[in-house]
Amino acid sequence: MRPKRSRSRGIATGLTALAFVTAAAAPASATASTRPVAHQGVLASICDPGSGRRAYFSYDQWSKGNAGLCADVVQRSDGGKAIQVTFRADFYYYWGAAWYSDGTCIYGCSLSGHFTLDKNGGTAHGDISESLNGNSGTATHTFNVDSGHYQLTAVVRKEGGYWRNQGNQHSSSSVVQMNTLKVDVDVP
Repeated sequence: MRPKRSRSRGIATGLTALAFVTAAAAPASATASTRPVAHQGVLASICDPGSGRRAYFSYDQWSKGNAGLCADVVQRSDGGKAIQVTFRADFYYYWGAAWYSDGTCIYGCSLSGHFTLDKNGGTAHGDISESLNGNSGTATHTFNVDSGHYQLTAVVRKEGGYWRNQGNQHSSSSVVQMNTLKVDVDVP
């Protein structure tokens, strides 16, 4: 008959082994070779809305997108700075008395629009043109910047999804316009 092992001792041993494996693996994943050469570190992260995502609706309120805009201020290894902007949204359609994930994209779904970076009246743009696969969409762009205060905005239009017409036309029910997301970014 085998001696009984304490359950808590087995868990502690497992956790110790897990901690050792994690600690041993950490230096390899944190080496400079696994990071993009152009980026040394994130100096700041700012999101709109700061607490989650904002809801946007189609004209007739049969489709919606829950969207957010985030910006990371990045210090490059060559001393330069950049703002990496990311737009993310999840899309839904309304049917009966509930919202459903608009993951079908039977007739095609897309995101289009642009990011605008403004500093004292000078502007730079980054285009958005993405196809959606499922109900989530992401668009990114990187702006090279100097120190200063910037305002970053996103104007994004989602077309297609559940309420899109059979004739491959965009109905007002399938278009969600998202154009009030903005963040103020201070680059040191």
